[in-house]
Amino acid sequence: MIRKWFGTLVSTALISSLILSGCSTSRNQDNGANASGQPAAVKPGEKVTLRFSWWGSDTRHKATLAALDKYMQLNPNVKVEAEYGGFDGYEQKLKTQLAGGTAPDLIQVDQPWLYDLSQQSDVFVDINTMKDTFDLTNFDDKFLKDYSTVNGKLIGLPTGMNGMILYFNKDLFKKYNIPENTVWDWDNLLEYGKKVHDQSGGKDVLLNVDPGLVSELFKYYVVQKTGNQFVKDDFTLGFDKATAVDGMNYIKKYFDAGVIPPFEESQAYANKVEQNPKWFKGEVGMTLNFASNIPVMKKDITFKTDVAASIISKDSKNTAVVARPSQIFSINKNSKNTKEAAKLLNWLLNDKEAVTILGDARGTPASKSALKILQDAGNIDPNIAKGTEIALKTSGGPVNGITNNAELGKVRLDVAQKLAYKKVTPEQAADELITSLNAKLKELKSSK
Repeated sequence: MIRKWFGTLVSTALISSLILSGCSTSRNQDNGANASGQPAAVKPGEKVTLRFSWWGSDTRHKATLAALDKYMQLNPNVKVEAEYGGFDGYEQKLKTQLAGGTAPDLIQVDQPWLYDLSQQSDVFVDINTMKDTFDLTNFDDKFLKDYSTVNGKLIGLPTGMNGMILYFNKDLFKKYNIPENTVWDWDNLLEYGKKVHDQSGGKDVLLNVDPGLVSELFKYYVVQKTGNQFVKDDFTLGFDKATAVDGMNYIKKYFDAGVIPPFEESQAYANKVEQNPKWFKGEVGMTLNFASNIPVMKKDITFKTDVAASIISKDSKNTAVVARPSQIFSINKNSKNTKEAAKLLNWLLNDKEAVTILGDARGTPASKSALKILQDAGNIDPNIAKGTEIALKTSGGPVNGITNNAELGKVRLDVAQKLAYKKVTPEQAADELITSLNAKLKELKSSK
């Protein structure tokens, strides 16, 4: 199942050892399975159409489309229809498709969504039933159990290893005499952020975050102070009002001192902070992001960059650093071509030609053979590998399912927005957050 802690797997040893070692829209119960319950094989030469959906940047789109073109060249009887776009709205669209029986055959899923999606119904193929198609020895068994397994079923395979880090502008750090080896905490973030803002007259900003990441910062602060999950498995909050007020006070200080951009500015770049002109103009010191997003973050920039560990309180009881799969590739259980979808998935994750084409568009590969292929060819960004290793080393462990609930995330975001626009004080924000979260948790618990 999706567990609470990494145990011995997700440590710097894992990533280090890997690096060093070198169509129709109708869906029904007829999913192409034979009498034994196994997917029926497509007859040689029989025409097959697969739908494949994912989100990402232009870099990821181009790499994935190129890989699919190659696959169709190698398998002329297979046509793959690509359904791709940005992150905004992807999750809700997927939920609607799954509920209505119109979801694609092969689907890119964000790991935190697994809890919500598993509540919906049994929607994904159990990869364990298709071991004749997949080479699962390329993946660490414990990693699969911790992050891709729900109710004993392996409902997808990780596209890569990922983690939350700080991706920073070395030129701006030099400009303001900020040491590159700074160990970031909540206090020196305020100190250096105020310095950058004041000395630049507000032109430069230290930390580039969008509204969603601001609400995540609050969550990280709370988890670091308490050592608890933000929401416990019993559907109760893992923090009290005093801790919430402290966290809200820090967020308010960051806004007031110009450490982070105002919501009026960052709202336009929600889920696409790399498109903020201040970033590619070199007017931002660093961004809080996943290592797998470095390819899009470095596009069109001219300044030198490096990576650092996320913001961690000096007295942290849990670092709250998120380290997990970049994404999950899952097969729609109601697909009429699950066997062919499985073949495509295995090819994308393990085949040398596919791996070479895809490169690091989805971060550091979780497949051992894929990682070795990229390392041997020098085709993986050193900052992605370094950033992933840092995140794994500092990780606070897996986040439990209920904390990742989308409705709870919206509550946090709504309160953060009110605080940012000065509609509430930190204490009022804490009160509203606790009241709203408890009400939503009561509703979610009763619907289980």
